[in-house]
Amino acid sequence: MIDFLQGTLFSVEEDSIVINVNGVGYQVFVPRPEGYSQKINQSVFIYTHHYMREDWMGLFGFNEKDERYLFRLLLNVSGIGPKGALAIIAQGNPNDVIQAIANEDEKSLVKLPGVGKKTAQRIILDLKDKVKGLKFTGAIQEREIDSINNIAESQIVSDLHDALLALGYQEQEINKVLSTLSDSIDSKESLDRLIKRALQLLMKD
Repeated sequence: MIDFLQGTLFSVEEDSIVINVNGVGYQVFVPRPEGYSQKINQSVFIYTHHYMREDWMGLFGFNEKDERYLFRLLLNVSGIGPKGALAIIAQGNPNDVIQAIANEDEKSLVKLPGVGKKTAQRIILDLKDKVKGLKFTGAIQEREIDSINNIAESQIVSDLHDALLALGYQEQEINKVLSTLSDSIDSKESLDRLIKRALQLLMKD
């Protein structure tokens, strides 16, 4: 899993930027690519989310970890894909979006691009419990005590997540399995062993 990129900004496209990292150009979809137009040939640093499915994969980039965290939350909502989640982040302040979800403020959510009444209701239903533990101090801070989030940055869990995505499982299925496994994952455990354990749980559902 690619957690971040640091390199030279090569170009700015309509919906993405290209970063030159040691001679390799990475296309990264970002919320507001026009904001990079003055940084061509300058050094840039960006947090990334590597999105994978059977027929497509892409890198999505964010200036702040709070934007990436909100992006990952939105991917758990049925009907919201990566481009839709990115559009929401581009339009809204992450802290305001989280507060709207926590307050079940449907009227504020429907003002976001691509979010109708039904989608707003799904966002609230799927995420309201997940955002209750977040702190609103100018930027989103991930929960200090949450078994999934505490290990989300570990390489072994990231690799397991990507492997299950490549096998065709959905984000909601994967997150459920990660939640079940979170208390028993050992950093010394092999990825193959973890995949086998995850598949056993998935086959039970």
